[in-house]
Amino acid sequence: MQILSLGINYSTGEPIIPPIDEQTFGETLLGSLAQNAETLASLTRATTLGQTFRGEVKRRIVDRGDPRSVGWTLLVNGSDPQKENLLNALAPLAEHRGMKGPQAVLVYNGEPVEDWFDWLEENYSSLNMEQKPHYILIAGGPDQVPFLFQSMLGTVASTGRVAFETEADLKSYVEKVIRLETGANPVVERETVFFAPDYRLPDPTYYSSHYLADPLADEAQNQLGFNTRKIIGYQATKARLLETLQASKPALVFTASHGLSASDQPFEKQKQLNGAICCQRPSGPIADEDWLFRAEDIPLDQPFLEGAALFQFACFGYGTPAESDFAHWDPRIEKRNAPADFIAAIPRRALAHPRGPLVFIGHVDVALLHGFSDPTNPAPALGERWTKRIEPFVSAIRRLLAVEPVSLAMEDMFSRYNITNAQLTSTFDRLKRGRIQPTPEFHTRLASLFITRSDAQNYLIYGDPAVSLRIPE
Repeated sequence: MQILSLGINYSTGEPIIPPIDEQTFGETLLGSLAQNAETLASLTRATTLGQTFRGEVKRRIVDRGDPRSVGWTLLVNGSDPQKENLLNALAPLAEHRGMKGPQAVLVYNGEPVEDWFDWLEENYSSLNMEQKPHYILIAGGPDQVPFLFQSMLGTVASTGRVAFETEADLKSYVEKVIRLETGANPVVERETVFFAPDYRLPDPTYYSSHYLADPLADEAQNQLGFNTRKIIGYQATKARLLETLQASKPALVFTASHGLSASDQPFEKQKQLNGAICCQRPSGPIADEDWLFRAEDIPLDQPFLEGAALFQFACFGYGTPAESDFAHWDPRIEKRNAPADFIAAIPRRALAHPRGPLVFIGHVDVALLHGFSDPTNPAPALGERWTKRIEPFVSAIRRLLAVEPVSLAMEDMFSRYNITNAQLTSTFDRLKRGRIQPTPEFHTRLASLFITRSDAQNYLIYGDPAVSLRIPE
């Protein structure tokens, strides 16, 4: 069975990663375990420590959904030239969340991966339980605080990020969060939207539409009681998506599609295009504006998903790392994505919109089919509504719509990252001890484990991790 990516190259229209045989991929991973073992062990050590903190916090706190009760703080790069401007712009939100003054700000100083365990020990585990903030909002782009550090921190605490182009955009977001949380009534309706094109087999969007978006939509409608609009398959055009989002007030919008990659374009164009939603398209030539949902398609002169959560499943939907994490493990995957790490344009424009969403959940780097579906056996078992692989997505939808803070809704995904990190480290250790025989079946299992781990690592929150949806009864 082949490994397939949920991304399209802007220039060629082809998959951003050619199909790779599952067993061959596992063999390559096995050969790469040794060279990546030190980094993997460092991450495992840090994320396991993070899960210990989470357990202690759970035992101590009555209501983790209340940031004033469990603590909320900011994290900045100590050398960021915009540090003071960021802190000043975020001061009203910090006051709204009950942050314990400027002394509570956490500082990252560019420590390498192998020192992240020590950073946690010095900046988090050294605090007593009453002082540890459960919510941490990173202020600054991935050039200041890396994507991978955010992933690691997500196993320690409830973590999100803001990184806007201008200080005015950041202030607009802060004002929106406070206004919507203190308003008399919710601005959304009891509605959800699930959008998923289907490019037909063997394209992976066949699986993301039928075995991810469709069962999630059924859960929202039949089990959670939300009016749900399913825009799936041939109906999932850009025109239909825009029409639906402009004419409704959903609490949640979930999209599952290819994400665009413009890695061979000039950097400024790449920052505009990467992560664009690839909608349903007819065969033959078609203009970009007719099938690509881009940041510029979000209207700024009218409300657009005000007060909602936008969850995008696609390659590069959240952002693009300069170097793909997969390339360190498999040389067939192109190493260089961009001249520098950056946040995608859609989440930045959406959250800067004063009448736009409260939070964005998306994927960094390449998203692969194996992260949510086994293409050899995609259907759920008899009597089940979904497969085990999409359980973190189901949990996230349930908890978001139960008005839990967004970061708590994503806990199962972050836990999956921690567990699979430990499993990969354990696998390397057992291989060195000669306790595993590298059979073809083992290579296949290793490929699946690695992709599940990397996929969970790359789901991140853009916006305040403490925001909750407000939904009418």
